[in-house]
Amino acid sequence: MAPPNRPLDVSAADGPREEDLRAWLAQYGPALRRYFQKKVSAAEAEDLVQDVFLSMQARGKLGPIDNIEGYLFRIAANVLINRHHREAHLWSARDALAGEAGAFEDLSPERVLIGKQAVERAVAVLETLPPRTREAFLLHRFEEMTYAAIAQRMGISGKGVEKLIKRALKRLTADGDVAP
Repeated sequence: MAPPNRPLDVSAADGPREEDLRAWLAQYGPALRRYFQKKVSAAEAEDLVQDVFLSMQARGKLGPIDNIEGYLFRIAANVLINRHHREAHLWSARDALAGEAGAFEDLSPERVLIGKQAVERAVAVLETLPPRTREAFLLHRFEEMTYAAIAQRMGISGKGVEKLIKRALKRLTADGDVAP
């Protein structure tokens, strides 16, 4: 079937006629395949050519198009861009999942036990701290209060708070057993 020699007039609500699509596929399909094969594998190029014509068919009522070849290649460029965006999105999702899986894979039973022991040592050290030092440290690290807020609450200076927290950190890390 020869391709239509008239400008493409897609006035029907359901898009271009099937015989026009077949004719354009026969005429422009090889050029579209070559265009895509410069960028992707031959099998992918064939799928992308089909995507171009599916896109044409799905567009519905368009009105007259004078340069069908230019229009088809514009759709081809958009199909390629959309494919690239989909792949980039899939890779970022795979990377995110791989990162999460890696975080859990590192939690061997031995690693969990080491962590529990470190927490037990930290709690034991915190219990031996003087009450004001312990209070300042807990307010800062667990209540996430600023030095100024702690100073106001405890009725001491900001420098006093800094010294108390340094003292607590020094005790917690004295043997290298507990990370701050």
